[in-house]
Amino acid sequence: MGDALPTVNLGTGRTALDIETNSEHTCARLDNNSLKCWGYNNTGQLGLGDNNNRGDNPGEMGDALPTVALGSGRTVQSMALGFWHTCARLDNNSLKCWGYPFFGQLGLEDNLVRGNAPGQMGDNLPVVNLGTGRTVEEIAAKFNDNCARLDDASVKCWGSNYAGQSGRGDTDSRGNQAGEMGDNLPVVDIGN
Repeated sequence: MGDALPTVNLGTGRTALDIETNSEHTCARLDNNSLKCWGYNNTGQLGLGDNNNRGDNPGEMGDALPTVALGSGRTVQSMALGFWHTCARLDNNSLKCWGYPFFGQLGLEDNLVRGNAPGQMGDNLPVVNLGTGRTVEEIAAKFNDNCARLDDASVKCWGSNYAGQSGRGDTDSRGNQAGEMGDNLPVVDIGN
């Protein structure tokens, strides 16, 4: 520990503004508002177009660690990491999620893994639809689910809901079937 503990190399001249971690992977928002992720990558949760873990072998970090492609001209403002998925709130307050999808935690109304093959990220990765005209102010992720605080101060949650963690009065997962997101995704009633 102390001076003997090396710093994580994020690239030449790069520093971290924010960092998020879970039990499997870590992501950092860098000083240029790009995103780098490393660790376990079994379902593309690093968003690098493959299933290769990063940071467990020499030569994988620093300038060799690619930034996550979020789309033309897009930068990251914040991120949230689930167990095997990652979500990023972008500079235009839209939201993109990638990795393991099977409980609907990507919010893309299908069961397609994203981020584990070439051509799935960047402009090809759809934005999560949270309702007409709605933008994301804050995102939180848990094991296989997410909640977002929207620009109108409402909260919407999607993904696994086995114990009612989405706050909708049921145990139905949402986000992996057509018609479950957008205006059809209920707002969480938190009262007055």
